[in-house]
Amino acid sequence: MKRTLSLIAALTLATTLASCGKIVGSLVPAQTVENPAGLDGKVLAPSSPLTIESVRGTVSYSTAGSTFDDIEYPDNVPFGIRPRAVEFQAGFSEAVVTGACVAAAPATVAVTLKSLALEVRDAAGKASFSDEPNVTFTLTRGAVAGGSVTYAVSDDQVSLKADAQETDAFIRTLTEGGANEASLNATISADQNSLAGCTMSFKLRGVKVILSNFS
Repeated sequence: MKRTLSLIAALTLATTLASCGKIVGSLVPAQTVENPAGLDGKVLAPSSPLTIESVRGTVSYSTAGSTFDDIEYPDNVPFGIRPRAVEFQAGFSEAVVTGACVAAAPATVAVTLKSLALEVRDAAGKASFSDEPNVTFTLTRGAVAGGSVTYAVSDDQVSLKADAQETDAFIRTLTEGGANEASLNATISADQNSLAGCTMSFKLRGVKVILSNFS
């Protein structure tokens, strides 16, 4: 009888603690981590020249060879409370086009980010999430120099959201296991066929990670 009562008490306590965690978690506001992995100012470099198919190509960035430490968890989040949602946000400060098309580079270009994938990894494992944001940026031609042309990029931002399972893996990787690496890969499509054969790179700005849905 005592064992039965002990079991009931233990289950009751576990249920109470779980409920408390949910209640406390619901009171935790979204937490923003500015410039995670030092991504601001990094360049998404072209993997290959743009090809005609609405002028499509891929760009990527990796911290490979340059690691960053585990992040410190926000002080105002109670112990044991963890987010169940992560949102990655970023914009671009400039784009650079290089190649034979530079002499006749169009004054404006509409570039659509067709897909975006983020991966973080450490010695213990990795986490990744991806999406097809289909966000279109407007590029406005600026300086031409040294076989390249620099474009200013509109203030639009791209958002990449992780589900609960991906979030758990993401937080575990970034808070445990020591030195981390990160990589970002994107597929782009431009509306100017005259850019085919050239390469296009993008400089990141306003990079942030938003943690929410705490429990």
